[in-house]
Amino acid sequence: MKQSLTGLAGLKIRAGDGLQEPGHPEMLSTPLFYLAQPGDRLQLIDPEYKFNVATYEAEVQDRWIYTYDYAPDESWTVYRQDLSGNSYRQDDYIFSERVYFRVCLRKMNGTDFNGFEDVNHILSFEKNTTPLTQMKPWIRNEVERVSKRVMDLREKDELCFALLTDTHYTVNGTWDDTSASIQQLHKEIGFDGIIHLGDFTDGMTTREVSRYYVEQVLGDLKKCEVPVWTVLGNHDTNYFKNNPDRFSLQEQCELYLGRDEPRYSIDFAANRLRFIFLDSFDPEETLRYGYNTACIQWLKEQLEGTPDDWRVMIFSHLTPVSRLQYWAKEMRGEHELMELLSNHAAKILTFINGHNHGDYLDNEEGFPIISLVNSKCEAFTEYKPEGFITPDRKLGEPSQEAFDIMLVNTRKKQLRYVRFGAGKDKIVTDGRAEWL
Repeated sequence: MKQSLTGLAGLKIRAGDGLQEPGHPEMLSTPLFYLAQPGDRLQLIDPEYKFNVATYEAEVQDRWIYTYDYAPDESWTVYRQDLSGNSYRQDDYIFSERVYFRVCLRKMNGTDFNGFEDVNHILSFEKNTTPLTQMKPWIRNEVERVSKRVMDLREKDELCFALLTDTHYTVNGTWDDTSASIQQLHKEIGFDGIIHLGDFTDGMTTREVSRYYVEQVLGDLKKCEVPVWTVLGNHDTNYFKNNPDRFSLQEQCELYLGRDEPRYSIDFAANRLRFIFLDSFDPEETLRYGYNTACIQWLKEQLEGTPDDWRVMIFSHLTPVSRLQYWAKEMRGEHELMELLSNHAAKILTFINGHNHGDYLDNEEGFPIISLVNSKCEAFTEYKPEGFITPDRKLGEPSQEAFDIMLVNTRKKQLRYVRFGAGKDKIVTDGRAEWL
């Protein structure tokens, strides 16, 4: 079976560290990592070219999980130091073990690439077999535990949602397990929708690579064939670590939200419930974090237009108050936002956010604020607001995962959250959030 490759002219793979470097028109490289199994083969089609292969072990270093550190090229792999200027070839490259790889090509005559070459007309990646995918036992056991808990709690006419945040997609990371868990849970209990609170990737790669990863995450969530609602996270601008290849706001809306505007609402008329999704970050502003005038005015119209016998849930990547934020001691529009929310507190079931990579329940504002821990397997304790909980995480067991199943009962004005993986269940009732 042939697998298509993506190539980018002008991109070099460095022999020293296996990372990529633009500005080399004499080279064409694959910006993505590909997974090869024993017996897979790279075969040159056009003899006017030669190719080089860099391989990476599927090994996860502890620092990517337990410290505040982001892996270069968003890859939890280890470069095997097997690429050099002398390792170009024209004969077949046959993989003898399971590794990730990237390819660099040159022309035999040494001339530059023009940017219109199709790598698949030059090089073929032939998969020897299609690996069978079986659900890991620990995923199956956690699905059984959580689905039973949800079914025991769920009452007639309650809405049920999967709720996750900060996936920070990483090569050789944990997204495939998260996706498999969500899809299997949907088969067991049936979601009314899926909500992602932003930071799909680290935002450190080119726009083309980030787009590929985001589309993979969204595509996996959409396999459940229920609505998927998202908000924009700060990393979703593709700006992190001074990345110059950023998405415009319009590009973010189209890619992540499938909409023209960065904020929107969804109504569940039968349940007298409105979901409100906000935008909360602008890298071009002096105060990057917070809520601009347009967002607050739009929210005001939404809240005033919500009937008094309806309830509202607000979703954002950021908290509404700076005291629940580590990275910004001041937030744009905080005073105006909180005054507005306080005026409509009776309608608000909860304000839910991600971003902090920790769990927290706040009941000091007249409505509960819930911060959710990151879905990505990561558990560093530094750089957290006081009181935030960082659950223990470990690869290859349920604590690797962390997302919630949210049950909404507007008749009781009650929310229940069942945690899949690391962390605690929680409940919101009588306007107060509590751990269970």
